Amino acid sequence: MPLLDLSLVTATILRLLRARVDPLWATLFPPVPPPPTITYSGLSIDRLTGDQSLGFFLYSVTEDPHFKNQPPFYQDRPPIRFTPMGLILQYQLIAQAADLGDPESAVLRLQRLFGLAVKTLHDFPSLDRNTQISGALVFPTALQGTDNVFRITLRNIAANEVTNFWTAGNQAVRLAAYYEINTALLEPDAPLLRVERVLRYGVQIFVNGAPRLEASRNTVTFRLPGEATDRTAEVQPGEVATGENISFDGTDLAGDNTTLVIGKPAWDQSQEVGIDWGVVAGTSTILARIGSRAGTEDIVPGLYSAAARVSRTRIMPDGRTRVFPHESNQVPFTVAPTITNPAYNAVAVAVGPQNIVTVDGGIFQHADVLPENVRVFVGREPVPLETTIALTPGHFEIVNPNRIRFRFPLAGVNSGETLPLRIIVNGAENSPRWVLVP
Repeated sequence: MPLLDLSLVTATILRLLRARVDPLWATLFPPVPPPPTITYSGLSIDRLTGDQSLGFFLYSVTEDPHFKNQPPFYQDRPPIRFTPMGLILQYQLIAQAADLGDPESAVLRLQRLFGLAVKTLHDFPSLDRNTQISGALVFPTALQGTDNVFRITLRNIAANEVTNFWTAGNQAVRLAAYYEINTALLEPDAPLLRVERVLRYGVQIFVNGAPRLEASRNTVTFRLPGEATDRTAEVQPGEVATGENISFDGTDLAGDNTTLVIGKPAWDQSQEVGIDWGVVAGTSTILARIGSRAGTEDIVPGLYSAAARVSRTRIMPDGRTRVFPHESNQVPFTVAPTITNPAYNAVAVAVGPQNIVTVDGGIFQHADVLPENVRVFVGREPVPLETTIALTPGHFEIVNPNRIRFRFPLAGVNSGETLPLRIIVNGAENSPRWVLVP
């Protein structure tokens, strides 16, 4: 939705900083007395006041090249007056801390405050009408309920170019960060002429076909015992642990916005993931990193499905934009248990007089992971689950969601053998790991 008041963008960012920085600032001080008050302002550094202040100063506005030369929405002349103008807003983030007779303390307070502001803008790279902090909407009242989306990007400016932002002789170079916010659509003039009435609106033509997924895949890195170099293997369908990368191959996967729709038989409904899973889409491939959650659901080891949701935006005859989502077929992939200890290039060993092997990772204990659905194998020999309080030889126990222990000796294995260690949770098996039989 276009806006005429550019100050609403600045007001939105200041509301975000106030809602996020104040609680973080309070954690750096004892409960009593209250922490020093922070002033938030859109003023430049030479006009900031207060003992400690944050400024988010709009210093430049440029036209977004992606919105140039749009076809006219209406028949009015000149048509450019009646077409929204896309703007990229350039901001300077600055901080100030009063001297108060102790310049060293002031510098440290300034840097501490500046770091909290940078963290806030990093943690919230995209703002829309649903963005909330502690239950409060970030958008000011004038923007609530609109379709505006503000994307915040930290500009990487070379150190030797930073001096261009400061007036020589008047202001010495100060600590600052430079941000770009896009896209703000500048509200056009109201149209005077109307197109003739038609029987049906919104017949759209899409050059691309419907998105389609063909397979999921990933690369597993492992090392065989006794070797000094790593090996890799491509797995299809994909089998990845939380935090690892997976790719989905297909056709017509690129659009104005591409997300993944994750499904699981036990869920009431599928969950959509995008920036939270680092989804990046090309024409024939979607890359993602498995997150610990998908929407309102926890991600635990097991079998999942994924579909691509490709959204394309079109301009309707009345000048409004409409998003057309297209969803692909589903392909399977597996979330494997995470194993952090032993590492992929190491061999697990039993320790202590009881010959206990500890395996760290997860998730081994969860409402969606029943104890009977967790299995441990050493080589081809299964290790039964311990049913008593104490861990007895030949059994394994689930200590917590992130740890399993099992105890030698085990039947069917020989001392000195290095055997595969397999942890299977909800039917999903970990990537290759090894254990030395004592």
